[in-house]
Order: sequence, then C-alpha cells, then structure tokens
Amino acid sequence: MATIAATLWVAPRAAAHDDHFQEAPASYAQMANPYQGQPAAATAGKKLYGENCAQCHGANLQGIGPAPALDGPTVRTAKPGELFWFITNGKVTAGMPSWSNLPKAQRWQVVTYLQSHGTKSAAK
Repeated sequence: MATIAATLWVAPRAAAHDDHFQEAPASYAQMANPYQGQPAAATAGKKLYGENCAQCHGANLQGIGPAPALDGPTVRTAKPGELFWFITNGKVTAGMPSWSNLPKAQRWQVVTYLQSHGTKSAAK
C-alpha cells in the first residue's frame, strides 16, 4: 500500500517537473511579452501570483508538494509565449489547471513576474 501511495505522489511530481510549457505551439513560442521589463507589470504579476498560484507553487515560487518550483533558470529563460500558453491552457494531467479565466493582460503580468523573479529588477 505504501508503494502505491508513493507512486501516486511521485508520478505527478515527476510529470510536473517536465517542461510542459515547451509544448506550446510555435505561434505562442514566438509571442513577445508586451510587459517585458516593466516593473509595474512585475509588481501586478506578483500580486496575481499570490492570489492564484502561491497556494500550489509557494509564496516564494519554491514549489509545494507535487507543484514544481518556479524560481529557477528554466522559467526565467523560457520563451514568454510558452509560459503564457501554459498558464492559459494548463495541463490537468500534471496537476496544472487552466487560468484562461484571467484576462490576457493579467496572464502576461504573471509571466512578467515569473521571469523577473530573482533579477535585480524583480518586483518587491
């Protein structure tokens, strides 16, 4: 029984750590972030992250349980459109819901925050 429980915990965790956002269609991967480098957008994105994402990914992007950490170079160096696509569509099989209900501008603000975290211009 413990093996089954461990498998049920580890399998989604392993899947969640895959770079699913890289599955984005080329049209999304080529999209530019309209808020790139804008501190106000990163600040707004940080607030939205706290309201919508922190319960799974942690207040400091460190990841909680099966939800992966978002504070590493993989997220910061991803193409903005790939992150936008993944936030928009999610991947339920990996435990990530779709956030398409958030307005487009707010999803871009979250992308801005994620990619600015840990940089000198990060939202405070």
